[in-house]
Amino acid sequence: MNRTIATLVKGFVVVSATFAIGLVAARATAQEPPPPPEYIASTEPVYYEGHAAYWYGNRWVWRDEHGAWNHYDREPAFLADRRMHSPPARRSWGGGGHGRR
Repeated sequence: MNRTIATLVKGFVVVSATFAIGLVAARATAQEPPPPPEYIASTEPVYYEGHAAYWYGNRWVWRDEHGAWNHYDREPAFLADRRMHSPPARRSWGGGGHGRR
């Protein structure tokens, strides 16, 4: 009986560890690409929690202190209100008909 319980416990540990590794791997591969530099240069950020946030890819993204891009899993109420009532301004430089004809 003790041998059967030990086998079940070992099986449970192996399955749990495999599941945990799978979750970490799935989370790592599910990262969306960050906004391109042109987007950041031409979009006015919204400052929230001490950093610049950008509405990109249907979610708010921001850089942490190490330069890595992050996003909010749930849109904070402040940012949702800002997006609905005052969408981030986009600017365009160059072109605009000022060139050779």
